[in-house]
Amino acid sequence: MLNNLRHNWLWLLTAIETYMLAAYFISTNSTGNFTPPPNSVLDMLDDPPFIFLLGVVGTIALVYSLWNIQHFHYKTIMTASLTFVWLLFLCGFVIHDQLRGNLLSIPSMYSFFVLIRIVLTVLIKG
Repeated sequence: MLNNLRHNWLWLLTAIETYMLAAYFISTNSTGNFTPPPNSVLDMLDDPPFIFLLGVVGTIALVYSLWNIQHFHYKTIMTASLTFVWLLFLCGFVIHDQLRGNLLSIPSMYSFFVLIRIVLTVLIKG
């Protein structure tokens, strides 16, 4: 397992970041600090089904980084689901920023860099 972690440490980092994005939405939604305008994109993305989606995708990435599963196109499914989730939240953050009149916020830039790192990891490590 340690050899798999040494080989797949970027996927472990991505899994932890996905869990932290879910924890961010859970903490801001439960404390009332995050109040997006009604009927906005982030008003929909901070609902429990999307937070559950983040947890499931984070678990898929964590399982791959720990056990390096090579069956059933697991890596392809993992990278596609990670790319989908981070692109979905990137679009949500950017649309939210544009509706508020901001150019870009820290969550949108962070999700952009995570998405770029996912794509580069796939291209470099194969």
